[in-house]
Amino acid sequence: MTQPFADWPDHNEIVDRLCNNYARLLDVNVEGEPDDYLLWEAVDVRGTFAAPGKLPDVEHMCLAILVLEGASSDIVSANWDGLIEGSITALTGGQPALSVCARPEDLREPAAHGRLIKFHGCAVRATQNEAAYRPFLVARQSQINGWLTRPENAALRGRLEDLVATKPTLMIGLSAQDANIQALFAEAAVNMPWRWPGDRPSYVFSANELGGDQQGLLQNVYRQDLTPANRQQIVDGSRIQAYAKPLLLALVLHLLCSKVRTLVDLAAGAIPPADRQPLRDGVVALRDQLAACVAPDPLAFINAFIDQWGRSLNLIRNGSLTRVTGRYQPLTVESIANIHINPNLPASGMCETGVAVGVLGYGAARGEWKIASPAANSVRDGMFRLNTSSGEAKVFLTSGPISALQLRQDGHVVDADEPVVIHGHKLVPAMPRSPRSAPGRTGRLVAREVSIATLMESSATLDDLFQRFREELAI
Repeated sequence: MTQPFADWPDHNEIVDRLCNNYARLLDVNVEGEPDDYLLWEAVDVRGTFAAPGKLPDVEHMCLAILVLEGASSDIVSANWDGLIEGSITALTGGQPALSVCARPEDLREPAAHGRLIKFHGCAVRATQNEAAYRPFLVARQSQINGWLTRPENAALRGRLEDLVATKPTLMIGLSAQDANIQALFAEAAVNMPWRWPGDRPSYVFSANELGGDQQGLLQNVYRQDLTPANRQQIVDGSRIQAYAKPLLLALVLHLLCSKVRTLVDLAAGAIPPADRQPLRDGVVALRDQLAACVAPDPLAFINAFIDQWGRSLNLIRNGSLTRVTGRYQPLTVESIANIHINPNLPASGMCETGVAVGVLGYGAARGEWKIASPAANSVRDGMFRLNTSSGEAKVFLTSGPISALQLRQDGHVVDADEPVVIHGHKLVPAMPRSPRSAPGRTGRLVAREVSIATLMESSATLDDLFQRFREELAI
């Protein structure tokens, strides 16, 4: 016992055994100390899980994006750290977007974009307000076993049972070994079970293979439908063989791609649905090109993506970066199913901007051009570059005339650079500076501009739209 633990010949085996018995370990009482002494002092839950210097990883930033995009309004976590809420704060610049619930009273807080229920407590809040939140830190076996029956947990338990019964569940990094988790899902299945097979998976685990506790949970929730004949089929259908980083990155890219494709469908114009499918496929082609950049450093990728995405959407909507709040801006705050009910959508120019993305992806898929990142980090270098047989162009997307005017006023769009400017709304003719200006060609360089709204209004087919797009921009 006088030797450092790392020098013990069997220290790895001891750690492996304790990993699945952490709750029993923390239930050991130290004479003369409070029941949670091992967690509060030995583990040092404040310094270990609430330290200000702890930085979010890929998973936390992806979850933050899913919340801000309206795709994940409810997240439930057994973790004590504050990395998810820290990611939200970093992406929004401190704007309120997430309600954190670590005790019943927190359920009354308004949730702007989403709610994070930390049913085993929160180390950050316990550090800030020990008297109110330390009693709700759950770690010991006795706490876990009695969690469902304690009156102080009734409100949280009710909310969790409602979520499990009404929303499909994706479990990431959760072995489901704790008794309260098993009992919670079993109780929800009694009140309103999900049936198997259904129109979609009801319980899905991010895991290569399901452990005994996860299979036991499936046994409890599907007990009416699970038989020896279909047990393996249910197990196989309840797992996504991807870990958190690649899975959540894929979900983010899939969600944003799906939203842009929805904007393509909602754009006004005579082009029939069948001719819009290649535009939708063009968006997928750009998504796949972007996904190929994830390796070898997912953390560097998501950080660069967040910054570029936030900057581009600010320029598309506002034409300026002078009053930017936070690193990220959602494409829509509504989920995909609710985008069409946004009353501001038709006037925003974002549907036409979605069509522009589809046209660019369609042309890239046909080999007409290549799309690359800007040469430098300066806004004047464009949102991206378009490489064609006739040369390279800096490209700007803009949703409407005000943002287009602001791009010029802030010095981002400069005629001498001959950039390509793709407008969502119709072009507003510029007023002449002098009635005596020289007629005809002057030899001056100008930006190449096109209006997607105008093309959609006057094009009957995809071929018409694509041909006129190329002609207007001379590409």
